[in-house]
Amino acid sequence: MPSRLVSSEAGEHLGETCVPEVVFPAGNSDFRAVRNRCAQACREFNNTPEDADPEMRSQKWLDIVRPDRDRSEDGPAVTHDLTFANPSLKAKTPFVKPPVWIDYGVRLHVGGSTFINRDCKIMDTPVADIVIGEGCNIGPNCVIVGVKRKWRLP
Repeated sequence: MPSRLVSSEAGEHLGETCVPEVVFPAGNSDFRAVRNRCAQACREFNNTPEDADPEMRSQKWLDIVRPDRDRSEDGPAVTHDLTFANPSLKAKTPFVKPPVWIDYGVRLHVGGSTFINRDCKIMDTPVADIVIGEGCNIGPNCVIVGVKRKWRLP
């Protein structure tokens, strides 16, 4: 189902640059299945020790953001320590300290040289990308919201 983009009247009135509102049926069974799969992948990632083998941590991250990938193409994990020792190497997956909570994951793109600290929550959608580039440092308890929910106030 295509997304519907709507501008915020308040933002236009104030002269702000607005991110379009993304509307999608979150209760749809397909979207619910993707959300449930991502929740399970996040639980598995969060239960992986921080000092676990880099290959395992990388695969657990990719299970969140690229669940349908061809696992034979994962290749060896390049850790951030290795990139400092050899600048010609490039990390494929970010260094993420658990716990991390992501709603869908499939449209989340994070640069391999990015660091995400503990308790990051990303409220993403299955219909719009969230892109976090290379070399970003995301502090603890950060919340990234890529969706706007409609609220009805009394």
